[in-house]
Amino acid sequence: MICISIGDSSQIPEAIRLRPAMLEFRLDLIGEEPQRLFSMIPEHSRVIATCRPGELHDEQRKDILKASVNLGASFVDLEIESSTDYYREMAGYAVEHGCQVIVSYHNPELTPGRDQLAVILGKAYEMGAAVAKIATEVRSREDIRHLLSLYDLPGRKVVIGMGAGGRITRVAAPFFGAEFTFASLDSGSETASGQLTISQFNEIYHIIGPL
Repeated sequence: MICISIGDSSQIPEAIRLRPAMLEFRLDLIGEEPQRLFSMIPEHSRVIATCRPGELHDEQRKDILKASVNLGASFVDLEIESSTDYYREMAGYAVEHGCQVIVSYHNPELTPGRDQLAVILGKAYEMGAAVAKIATEVRSREDIRHLLSLYDLPGRKVVIGMGAGGRITRVAAPFFGAEFTFASLDSGSETASGQLTISQFNEIYHIIGPL
């Protein structure tokens, strides 16, 4: 399954035209009210609501994510390093409203060793993740092996590499059992380093053949 990650509301009409299996709203990048964004998509569309820390303080992020849950988001993405109070409030709210929780770990600097990655994955499930997500910077073939080996472990997950070296993990993820993999709508609209476009994914999968 390919999830198109949206960082600008102007991308939504074209993304919808492609009938994606799933969309991710990067609410921290879009900077618009969830009500307007959800009004632009067909009813029952599957959406991941993501609002990364940085520009907005936690109370603002909670309001935005809760609004997205109320509007029908299928998943809410919560960072593994979130404060206990923030995580408990948001995860509890999501579950109470029938929204699944993604617990995500991002490391834009490097890929930890395999044992450490396994610990991180386990922590995500201990926190209550329906889906655990790991995304790390890939600098070597060993990093790729470490990331993909996590699919041997139990639990629903998305494990992908960032940067040019991580692109193979993004392509391979569905073949290894990932819940989904992320694509950008087009070149220049990537929401993460190393993200391929939806057209690149479709071309590659056409050559490889069906999953």
